[in-house]
Amino acid sequence: MSDNKIVFCDTGFVIRLLDRTNELHDNALGYFRYFLENDDLIRMSTIAVAEFCVKDKIENLPLQQILLSPFNAYHASKTGECARILYDAKAKGVIEVDARILIQNDVKLLVQAECESAKYYLTSDSRSKRMYDLLKEEGKLSFDFTDIHVPVSTKMGIIDFM
Repeated sequence: MSDNKIVFCDTGFVIRLLDRTNELHDNALGYFRYFLENDDLIRMSTIAVAEFCVKDKIENLPLQQILLSPFNAYHASKTGECARILYDAKAKGVIEVDARILIQNDVKLLVQAECESAKYYLTSDSRSKRMYDLLKEEGKLSFDFTDIHVPVSTKMGIIDFM
C-alpha cells in the first residue's frame, strides 16, 4: 500500500504559490515542495481552476505537478448535504457567514476534498475555517485544514537546514 497522501489545494493557495510578490508566497512554495518531495498527490478542483482563470490563464498553472479533479454529481450531492448543515447552523446563530452566498465555492471545495480522500487541504482562506470546523464536528470532513499562514516547518515540525 502506498504512503502517498492526497493534498487538495484551493485557489488562494495556487495564487500565492505563483505570485512571487505575495507575502504568503514563501509559505505556499514551502508546502508545495514538501508535498512534492514526499511524492504526495497534489490535486486541484476544476472549480478552483475557474476561479483562477478570472484573473489568469490555465496555461500558467503548474499542471505537471497538480492533477485536476472534475467536480461531479456525487460531489454536488454531498455539498448539498453539508450546505444544509451550514444553513441550519446559520439560522440558529451558531455560525456567522459573510454576505456571500452560503453554498459558495469554499463549501464545494471542502466537500470535494473529502470525497477524494484528501489528507490535507491547503488554503490561505482563514475565514473558511469556521465552515470546516462545523462540518468536521458533524462528521462530514476528516482531512487536515492547512492554513498557509502557518509555515510548513511549523506545521510539519521540519527543521530547515538552509
